[in-house]
Amino acid sequence: MNLYSTSLRKVALLAGAGAVAAAGLTGMSAAQPAQASEQGVWDKVAECESGGDWHINTGNGYYGGLQFSAQTWNAFGGSGTADEHSKAEQIDIAQKVLKEQGPGAWPVCGEKAGLTKSNGAADEGGGSGDDGKKDDGGSKDDGDSGKVGLAGNVTVSG
Repeated sequence: MNLYSTSLRKVALLAGAGAVAAAGLTGMSAAQPAQASEQGVWDKVAECESGGDWHINTGNGYYGGLQFSAQTWNAFGGSGTADEHSKAEQIDIAQKVLKEQGPGAWPVCGEKAGLTKSNGAADEGGGSGDDGKKDDGGSKDDGDSGKVGLAGNVTVSG
């Protein structure tokens, strides 16, 4: 065996290992498409509305992952504010809002996430998300425009 061919094999082995490591660092893996498909439409809406924090309360008058106003949350059967409840409970209320008002209740983030009456009703929130984080900082604003989220435009009929 000559020294030249042994060195070439080592270089090829190292290059192959480097490519595998680089693929791992850049997120290129066989598992990535499966992980991306696990994220439901409500997770996508929440990622846009609240950075995916299902227990957020920044003091802006909107609460939880889907940024419900207290008025909308209570009108559709919630108690307190959305940030005090689980991801599953927030999705349950969101499905009620979606059934009555359609995806336009989240006009920017709903569109970005591809929210429809059909996929929103079918998504029970089995994807990633509710990590138990809660942000209790900020002051509460008692004024309520009836909007679901920052870009939402939900009207509540009584």
